[in-house]
Amino acid sequence: VIVVTHLPQVAAYADTHLVVEDAGTTGEVRRLDDSGRVAELARMLAGLGESDSARAHARELLAAARAG
Repeated sequence: VIVVTHLPQVAAYADTHLVVEDAGTTGEVRRLDDSGRVAELARMLAGLGESDSARAHARELLAAARAG
């Protein structure tokens, strides 16, 4: 199942996190590693930039999703 979401609370539950980047008339899909997932969730939480609190919240979301 592939789910497209802009909600970090939903994205945290994914087994694999893919990012689709717009490149004008084309796009690119990247698979994220653990640190990439934290960074992307933090970006989704904080808007355009990351912050320490957003990264901490992203780690909490991932930990909660893994715990069940």
